[in-house]
Amino acid sequence: YPNIPISQYPNIPISQYLISTFHLTAIKILFPIGTIYPSQQGGPSNTIYWMAKALQSAGEKVTIISTSLGAEGKVATDTWLDTAYGRVIYFSAFFHSLPGAMLAAISRAVPGCDVVHLNSIFYPPSLFSALLAARYQKPIVWSPRGELDEKALVYSTWKKRPVLWFIRRFLIKKIVFHTTSPEESERVRLIFGVNAGVVEIPNYMEIPDLVEVAAPRPYLLSIGRIHPKKALENLIAALPLSNGFMRSGFVLKIAGDNRNTYGDQLKKQVASLGLEHKVTFTGAVVGDEKQRLFAGAGFSILPSHTENFGNVVIESLAQGTPVIASKGTPWSILEKNSAGIWTDNTPDNIARALNWVFELPEQEYMRWRHNALQLARSHYDIQANIGHWVNTYQSVITNTMK
Repeated sequence: YPNIPISQYPNIPISQYLISTFHLTAIKILFPIGTIYPSQQGGPSNTIYWMAKALQSAGEKVTIISTSLGAEGKVATDTWLDTAYGRVIYFSAFFHSLPGAMLAAISRAVPGCDVVHLNSIFYPPSLFSALLAARYQKPIVWSPRGELDEKALVYSTWKKRPVLWFIRRFLIKKIVFHTTSPEESERVRLIFGVNAGVVEIPNYMEIPDLVEVAAPRPYLLSIGRIHPKKALENLIAALPLSNGFMRSGFVLKIAGDNRNTYGDQLKKQVASLGLEHKVTFTGAVVGDEKQRLFAGAGFSILPSHTENFGNVVIESLAQGTPVIASKGTPWSILEKNSAGIWTDNTPDNIARALNWVFELPEQEYMRWRHNALQLARSHYDIQANIGHWVNTYQSVITNTMK
């Protein structure tokens, strides 16, 4: 009985024992989501793609209803597609937040599914899906994806507070919240009550092939959405404080779409500090180019004020590149595994981390690269860990989630 250790048999309800042992009927999982691969409009676009693909491979039945935002010209729209990641439809939507055709498709799909998995608290189709799921007595798994963080809730509070109240008042007993860290679990219970159902599972990904590079360490890399929560201004401010960085031939590459107000501010900051020769903005990168960037970097850096997870950390580790992550992210495991540094994200602390990096002996640095790769493959490979999700869905369907 591979799903349940013998030592746990006395503590498991008989219904959970039976469904885990004799899992013969495919679970029908519905994902209503704003964007999905090949869109790159946010971390969940890839996270759910990898997860859905693994679920399909495990014999489950996945249905994804999404918009075509970010996937225009890459997939057929407004028609059902049979893919490796399930039965999928991408709706063209003039109003992304209120896509009528998408809502109609969700209405038709909910009655036939076993569980509804939502990936945004404040995306209107999510609340619509939750109401339908409650009506048809379908269990709900809801991934907040960082939207419940204290710093995230300060924006548009007049819209968010009524949604949170409504969920607490009418839907809470139908929901198991999916969190990716103890900190996020604490936030869920703070907002929805200590008895809120929570399952804590990290994000997993499809581990890419390792890109061979002749000589890693020519640059440092920060990659992802260019947004104030990423605290890139602190990273830039740290650079002139780091003698190790300034004396080296290294540059910092900032990858991501910088065509916004925050991106403009960062470029002005770089100019004001006289760092134009040490900082480059590459723009957005995807696919093989992204993997090569990770593989060739000495370290990647995630200095965010807050992150509920941070998929870019796994992507970096998967190419054997160690990571410097801020304590606003749930990545203390980096230091425990000698695969990176977990530090406060003030300029002084980031500068100290950079100085330490540049003093790291080559042999020790290569050991860190090995550790980074092993950490990604052992802890975050979706194929190796999809059983956690299958058991979670089984549990919520049979109402045995503790």
